[in-house]
Amino acid sequence: MSGPETTSPPAAAAAGFAVLTAATALTGVLTGGRWVGFVLVTVIVVSVVGAVLRSGRLPAPLVATGQVAVLTGLVTALFTRSGVLVVLPGPDALRELRMVLAAAAGQVGIGVPPVPATTELLCLVVVAVGLVAVLVDTLAVAAAAPAASGLVLLCVVAVPASLADELLPWWTFALGALGFALLLRVDVQRRQLGWGKPGGPGGSAAGVGAAALVVALLAGAAVTAVGTEGRLPGSGPGSAAGDAGIGLNPFTSLRGQLDNGDPVDLFRVRGLTDRAYLRALTLSTYQDGQGWLRGRLDATMPADGAVPLPAGLSAPLPGPVLEVQIEPIDYVDTWLPAFGVPLSFRGAGADWRYDPGALTAFSGQRQRAAPYTVQSVLPRPDAAMLRSSASGTAGGGEFLDTGGVDPRVGELAAQVTAGAPTPFDATLALGSFFTEPGNGFSYELQTAPGGSGDALVDFLFEGRSGYCEQYASAMAIMLRTLGIPARVAVGFTPGIATGNARLITTEDAHAWVEAWFPGAGWLTFDPTPLSDGRTVVPPYVTEGSTPASALPLPTGQEMPTISADPATGASAAADPAGGQGSGGGPGALPGPGAVALVMLGAAAALSPAGLRMLRRRQRLQVAATGGPRAAGAAWEEVLAESRDRGVELPTTESVRATARRLVREHALDEEGRAGLQALVGAVERSWYGADAPADAPRDRALPALLQTVRASVTRCAPPGRRARLLPRSVLSRRGRI
Repeated sequence: MSGPETTSPPAAAAAGFAVLTAATALTGVLTGGRWVGFVLVTVIVVSVVGAVLRSGRLPAPLVATGQVAVLTGLVTALFTRSGVLVVLPGPDALRELRMVLAAAAGQVGIGVPPVPATTELLCLVVVAVGLVAVLVDTLAVAAAAPAASGLVLLCVVAVPASLADELLPWWTFALGALGFALLLRVDVQRRQLGWGKPGGPGGSAAGVGAAALVVALLAGAAVTAVGTEGRLPGSGPGSAAGDAGIGLNPFTSLRGQLDNGDPVDLFRVRGLTDRAYLRALTLSTYQDGQGWLRGRLDATMPADGAVPLPAGLSAPLPGPVLEVQIEPIDYVDTWLPAFGVPLSFRGAGADWRYDPGALTAFSGQRQRAAPYTVQSVLPRPDAAMLRSSASGTAGGGEFLDTGGVDPRVGELAAQVTAGAPTPFDATLALGSFFTEPGNGFSYELQTAPGGSGDALVDFLFEGRSGYCEQYASAMAIMLRTLGIPARVAVGFTPGIATGNARLITTEDAHAWVEAWFPGAGWLTFDPTPLSDGRTVVPPYVTEGSTPASALPLPTGQEMPTISADPATGASAAADPAGGQGSGGGPGALPGPGAVALVMLGAAAALSPAGLRMLRRRQRLQVAATGGPRAAGAAWEEVLAESRDRGVELPTTESVRATARRLVREHALDEEGRAGLQALVGAVERSWYGADAPADAPRDRALPALLQTVRASVTRCAPPGRRARLLPRSVLSRRGRI
């Protein structure tokens, strides 16, 4: 019995190496190399813990239990912020992990490989690879059956192979074969030492290993050729799509944030004269604890030629009819996006189906769509028509189901809309409730953790921060509690103007609310408080909106009475002394001390640091004032901050490429990346988007975005003494406003 235990460290190391080499198959589904470090740390931790526990001659089940416990602590420390003593998973940490893993599962279900290694996917990778490492370690070391562990390693290769569109790199198979062969060789040596019979079991082990390698290579290639990614059970042509749920979380990965690699161009759109959202699919079923799920789709109608209107609507619908040409670029998915209410599809092909009730065109599996043309109506009913319309029951009441939502959510919805005389006014009031700054909601890349155990309740009553998914989900369910049919739509914002077309990228992925009004159909309402100008406000919302100051607030909240100066961000509270400082009245004559201070101030102002401060203030004022120079001044200030820190950015790159370089060179944190992304959008629209009005709200957001980016640069790349005293942005020729 001494052999396996005394030689377990080499066997444990070989088992860990085999898992690492097999995990290289993940390169086919994840971009970048960030995930490699997580996999390496995970395998090392599991292998070392196993070897240490076995050195104490613990039974194999206890060793595996200890490995799983340490793996749980590792996941808690890496992916939660509420672990007890960092590594112990308390109730709050378990809730965080559940949300992160649910988001990861959604991204796997809808993402197009290779996808960015998001935090959610990294958590899933650590959990999956860690459990595989425990299982392989148990089979190869404790059970002395390394050949059996080959089946587990084969699964590690087969899963990425089945998800990737193309054959995995040959070297991943070679490394996997090398790792498995080394594991078998170490086992042969262990058996020889234990039995004292050189060559005894070596031949059989080598034979098993060779057979396993052949099977692994053939299976990996075969699974890759099949390409099972994105299939919907029972959703082939002529059949109804299954009701497997797709939640909102998958679409987080489509946001294409600056820390997730380069944005991917998805569509080029021509003929879109009015800015509108490009809808991919709608989510109609809400389940408490799971969120929004896709309903059952009717796949009997081809998305080729004329298509009918949703039940309950008749032509003509109020609004312009557009014929839009949509050219997919790097878009591969099961959904065929369209604007407004489609009337006909051309060029999509025979593999696509259309459900008029869901306003969704889809296929049985992911595919790269050919360029297609959609004739659509962009609904534009007037506010008077909507106010005279009572709320309807679209889909036989399906869109009124609240799925066991917490009663407090309905009470809040009733309170917010207490003064609304019609369903349309109630819908507007709910939208304004989320977007009115005084109500405390903010757009963030991560939701704030809560303690109620209900994500919706935590968002509405505690955190009040999140991104489009949280806002769309909350408003839709609140509308349902008021008897207004609602659902969540997922797709893309209109992108940016490029010549005679619009370019839509992964950065434009978005979720919003659709509410049903008889005679008008499903209308768009967007409660996400974005300030970067990407959102679309339909004319009927602008026409019928209630002034934000007239909206009721939840009990116990008050509107803030101190505003912030748009240029500096400083509070503008009234001075109790009537605005006079402590330095005397306006007619006082300066003394010698005052003269000296003035001279010192003038010298400081003429120093490089003083000039830098002056130019910063000038740029902030230009950005706050608005106009054609506002975005350029804000962008120049960001570049100046970079030059002060010794990073000179090339002038030949695009704004987006420069932003990515800024993130990389100064290691900006999440808040800074989000602010920079929004600032880049504002700059691009100012420079290239001629169709945007000059007084758009995004101009007034420039100072706040600029302050966010500057604060992040200061936190992540603090300036040295030389940078403060001799700023390069002033000393260089490019240091101008």
